[in-house]
Amino acid sequence: MSERERLASADQAIASKLAGLAAAPQPVCPFMDTIKPGALCNKVGGVCSIRKYEAADDAVSVTDDQPTTLCPSRFLEHRGESSIFSYIAQEFFGTSSGAKVLKEIPFLEKESIDGLERGAKAGRIDWIVVPNPKPDVAQEMAPLDWIAVETQGVYFSGDSMWPDIEAYSKDPSKLHYPAGKRRPDYRSSGAKRLSPQLDAKSPVMMRWGRKVVVVVDLAFFGELGSLREARDFENSEVIWLVMRYDEHMELVTDRVRFSLLRDSIAALQATNAVDRSLFETMLKNELASTRSKKVFEA
Repeated sequence: MSERERLASADQAIASKLAGLAAAPQPVCPFMDTIKPGALCNKVGGVCSIRKYEAADDAVSVTDDQPTTLCPSRFLEHRGESSIFSYIAQEFFGTSSGAKVLKEIPFLEKESIDGLERGAKAGRIDWIVVPNPKPDVAQEMAPLDWIAVETQGVYFSGDSMWPDIEAYSKDPSKLHYPAGKRRPDYRSSGAKRLSPQLDAKSPVMMRWGRKVVVVVDLAFFGELGSLREARDFENSEVIWLVMRYDEHMELVTDRVRFSLLRDSIAALQATNAVDRSLFETMLKNELASTRSKKVFEA
């Protein structure tokens, strides 16, 4: 709430957007700022997460459900002197002193008929954590220790955020009931985005003898299918680092799960087809409805 009040009362981007202006200065992202000081928010309005609300007797309250992280930068929150990157360095390499993190490093190149188009990048790794690089690392002949990290937020479906942002810009001191209806789109975020990302990146990491850490929140992880676990770090290919919001809306580590790539993909893709009769009943209802927004002339 304090962050939302700050954005709603001071964010020039909100005022400009409401006025219909196309461009406006963005505020500093309080989470990316921990890695790159002065980094600006890349989402107009600064909505980092969403959660469920209840309204009863003219009072608005939040539910016991975990919030859902929309922006991957939200995972960069510092906990004292610790970050997810220093946690990863300490947890998997035994040290976080002097650890470095690199952002969006290209590792795939596009192919052409005549071979590789050198310089035409086709894929990037979100983050690379190097646990303890030496001062003369560029001249070091020994292999470099590092681990790939992917931070995955969740898309949402539904109404625009702007009516809610406008309500807070006018009165940031109280909790407003949402003006629109929205829901986290775990299917698009997991099966349609994260799954092909892992399918493209993890095999390369495996050939190079490296792991991929996937950082998600507890709400996202709870939507996965059954995840078969690997024995330990050495026997894993994908490592799930699951973050949970505590009572102060601060992110803490909830659990670490080791898995193989195929089992991670299976958990992300887990679906069951509805019965054919139920599917055709839905088709009939849509065709018969005079208010359906899904039926068009062929």
